[in-house]
Amino acid sequence: MIRRFGAGELPMETTSFVGRKEEVRQVRRLLQVSRLVTVTGVAGIGKTRVAVRAAYGVLGTFADGVKFVELAGVSDPGRLEQAVAHALELVDMSVRPDTEVLVEHLRDRQVLLVLDTCEHLVDACAKLAQTLLESSPRLRILATSRQSLGVPGEHIVALPPMTLPGPRAVKSVGALSRCDSVALFLERVAAVNPDYALTRENAEEIAEICTRLDGIPLAIELVAVRMRAFTLGRVRDLLDDRLWLLSGRMTASRHPTVGATVDWSHDLCTPDERLLWSRLPVFVSEFDAAAAEGVCADEVLPADRILPTLLGLVDKSIVIPVKRDAGTVYRLLDIIREYGAAKLAETGDEEWLRRRHLRYHFEFALRGKESGRHGDQVEMWSRVRRQWPNIRAALDLCVEDPDLRETGLMMAAGLWYLWVACGMLREGRDQLERLLARPMPGSQAWSWGLLTLVYIANARGDLEQARLLLERCRSHSPPGTPGTELVELVQLKMSGTLASVEGDPRGAERMLGAVIDRLRPNRELPEVLLPAMVELGTGLVLAGESEAAGKIFLECRLLCDALGEAWVNAHADYGLGLVARAEGDAARVVLHTRDSLQVKRHFSDTMGVVSCLELLACAAADEGDLARAGRLFAAARAERLDKGLLEQGYPVMIEESARCAELVTHGLPAKEAEQVAREGAALGLERAIGYALGEEAVEGFAVRRDSRWAPLTRREREVAELVAEGLTNRQIAHRLVVVQRTVDSHVEHILAKLGFSARTQIAAWVTRRRRGHG
Repeated sequence: MIRRFGAGELPMETTSFVGRKEEVRQVRRLLQVSRLVTVTGVAGIGKTRVAVRAAYGVLGTFADGVKFVELAGVSDPGRLEQAVAHALELVDMSVRPDTEVLVEHLRDRQVLLVLDTCEHLVDACAKLAQTLLESSPRLRILATSRQSLGVPGEHIVALPPMTLPGPRAVKSVGALSRCDSVALFLERVAAVNPDYALTRENAEEIAEICTRLDGIPLAIELVAVRMRAFTLGRVRDLLDDRLWLLSGRMTASRHPTVGATVDWSHDLCTPDERLLWSRLPVFVSEFDAAAAEGVCADEVLPADRILPTLLGLVDKSIVIPVKRDAGTVYRLLDIIREYGAAKLAETGDEEWLRRRHLRYHFEFALRGKESGRHGDQVEMWSRVRRQWPNIRAALDLCVEDPDLRETGLMMAAGLWYLWVACGMLREGRDQLERLLARPMPGSQAWSWGLLTLVYIANARGDLEQARLLLERCRSHSPPGTPGTELVELVQLKMSGTLASVEGDPRGAERMLGAVIDRLRPNRELPEVLLPAMVELGTGLVLAGESEAAGKIFLECRLLCDALGEAWVNAHADYGLGLVARAEGDAARVVLHTRDSLQVKRHFSDTMGVVSCLELLACAAADEGDLARAGRLFAAARAERLDKGLLEQGYPVMIEESARCAELVTHGLPAKEAEQVAREGAALGLERAIGYALGEEAVEGFAVRRDSRWAPLTRREREVAELVAEGLTNRQIAHRLVVVQRTVDSHVEHILAKLGFSARTQIAAWVTRRRRGHG
């Protein structure tokens, strides 16, 4: 797998799934014929569990996977697209709107998107679902919500309460055990009392309890776990008192039994458990035990009591444990979260707790920045990325509260690795622009935030924006201002980066060299020092000074090894591949570039991966393996188009790759050149990496799309065929019911993918394919 970050994974709960077989089958059947299925029902009825179980059952039928989008922690409808993109692990460096990026990414993919907990965003979810389904013919959406989305073509699976025991079932232990509500009760009781069993003697009381709970799964689970401490009769008596008081209070989204049972469970918790329950809703998404300790502990509830209390809430089914590769994390059902938040509001401690949440995630973000010194950098960065919903909530607090803006800016600046190395450039730009909306005279935090935004603009290839931001930073922090020495040094480094990319090797060498000389002796600011070394080395090798470049790359690698820095080390390996090619050693190019690619595949550094694919393609061409080179060039180009990277990188290197690709095209017979281009473009990023590393072959690979039309997407094929019919872009837009700008973009992509310069070439190409000629 290319990424280890785990966003969008289906949750794996530690408790077994009981009942609901018919509802799960119904959802699976509907997904075969409907493109939008919504599981509805009141809180606590089991919507998410049914949807997740059904999604697991159809995993194998979606070639591009099943992605789970947890929306409970997304309060702003404007953030919906970002949440979906995060679950899809979507990296896009263009300036296109979020919705357009999602549309393009999903247009030709076969994906099941699970949108969980839509009711508070129902209008936004409905609009996005309709947009995506109209543009992505192979997409399916499975939603959970307390109400339907109201989108044309939506199929609804309304969950009823679990089946209740009838009068005859009570007379037969076997028949009673097959009743879903009873089976769930018994399974959850067995978790806390393994010796407990259904007998003729207790059958009537168990049936009565399940009936009193109206077959609501959450209510049954909350009551069943109390069998650890109470007898069956005592549980029934306590329930009778509580449910009688709340009978008849039905609402559109909540069954009265659920509210009564949650209240009852709260009353029976220990004081520590009630206090922790009220504090855990500060986490907008999943959390681990360390986070619970870091945020929720104080003198009333000390840190050493947090884990036992948390496990007590797990035992009582208040908190749900979820298995992840990195260990167990915890989450709250919406109704449990809402109840706890209401209890916290009664204490007036919300602001205090949100600030604790911010402080914890601020420190967590900074640990990620220095993770190489203390452990596995890839693993730590993946943990930070998984915690993005909670980090976003912490940054939102800083935007809301003017007194916390400096803290937010320092946090966002410290998260540079999340934005640049982990593929979250859009999110980083959004957060920093919100925090920088108002100037803060004399604030170093404001300068650091602005410099991080410069870094993001550079990474996105928006050099003009980077220059403007850099000038803005200089005017904000003029030379000589007290305490700005390091700020000035980073400004110099960013100026050197721009000079290097823009083809001014001497200016880059002067500025980057000065930065390195200042930071090298004490290894200060490694996040600045090490990239400066890579950029200096790259500039030197492109200027023809390969020996000097090799020395700087080797020194950088030694420093990276000492500091546990994996990401920059991979870029230094890539630099050594450039040096090897400049020296005419193709075998060494492959060795160094594969070492780089082996590491970069674990980050969402798509541009870094694409650069490796292109360098390996050049090496293959140098060795005379033109077919392999053609596939790698085509795979790299497909990723550039898909991720908005066409102009990304050093112009000299882009030109060299284009020159080499042109030689490959002309060096192969026309039909073979087209064939290897189709194969490479159809690989996808993960298989392209495997092919580049020699892990798998491509020959004989079955292309999913009609290979005659590769590398075009379905929509691009439609546009190409209309071009062949002689229609203008305006006429095509009218025919496809889209804006002309979208058609203009498609035509540009078609020309770029096929290497053409005129519409007449597209028409001729389409005609050949209609006749069945490759």
